[in-house]
Amino acid sequence: MSVETNSPPAPRAVTAKVALLKALADTSRLTVVSALAERPHCVEELAQRLGRAASTISFHLRKLDEAGLVTRQRTQYYVVYALRADLFDLTLRQLVTTPDGSADRERKRLEKVRKDVLRTFIKGGVLTQLPKQWRKRRFVLEVFLDKFEPGRIYPEREVDERIHTMFDDHCTIRRLLVDEGYMTRQGGSYRRVGASSSEHKSMGDGSMETNKELKRKYLETPKRAGVFQVRNVVDNKVLLGSSTNLHGPLNKHRFMLSTGAHDNAALQADWKRLGPDAFAFEELEVVKVKDDPAFSLEDELTLLEELWLEKLSPMAPHGYNTNRRIRE
Repeated sequence: MSVETNSPPAPRAVTAKVALLKALADTSRLTVVSALAERPHCVEELAQRLGRAASTISFHLRKLDEAGLVTRQRTQYYVVYALRADLFDLTLRQLVTTPDGSADRERKRLEKVRKDVLRTFIKGGVLTQLPKQWRKRRFVLEVFLDKFEPGRIYPEREVDERIHTMFDDHCTIRRLLVDEGYMTRQGGSYRRVGASSSEHKSMGDGSMETNKELKRKYLETPKRAGVFQVRNVVDNKVLLGSSTNLHGPLNKHRFMLSTGAHDNAALQADWKRLGPDAFAFEELEVVKVKDDPAFSLEDELTLLEELWLEKLSPMAPHGYNTNRRIRE
């Protein structure tokens, strides 16, 4: 990375800069970048030069490619990788500078999404179809909510009449407005919930989020696949593991150790000898899911497993693993 450049490239988004820095924050990837800085290479050349498995080199190149740091060109039977010269001409100041107005751009992005959803589902002031995805449905419900004044009491008949001007199934909309916390119901009377209601929590963009929304978001959040470790911080020994759903394994290992029922005898013995404070439960890397028909979560997780097995060498007696099959 140079100190200065005569013709700086176009500014990059903050997320792109973060991805770039994360891609370079790895010793193995820096060795790959160093080799590519001399000249373009194919995977096989890099593997032979650096003494690594071709699958490991492919994994690192994929990370660099995702960050936009390399280019690819097919030459006969090989894919040749080269560095993006414009990115490596960036100065450190350009990388760490955050452009002004990022919050405003995010608000504009959300507003564009909202308009696109309403344009798709509302034609001529009439709701043609209720979206199945809740995030889109929220925008539609807010349109119905605007038909009611905060604090005013509405009889059920009037609520149905106001909804019916946009959608025939007024019962469904009325029920959703109540279920999602936008309106309260007492007997046959309804009231729009105002901004001061304790039933809502404020979000960063100024809109209101109910407890039901928070629960729904949690349930709709995709499960994360990746690699984790249970690390003995005193002896620097690790138990390496992986899972297609990282939500549970670390909690499971912590629970089993605390109850003295862990099936890894060496790890359980060290837990008893050193105590819980001597152990860290950490996620090492999460598979980045791609919207690509050729993407395979299993294959990506296998590559991560190979990478971290090579990087940490967790096999006994240096570590706690007794088998290279670490997926749970």
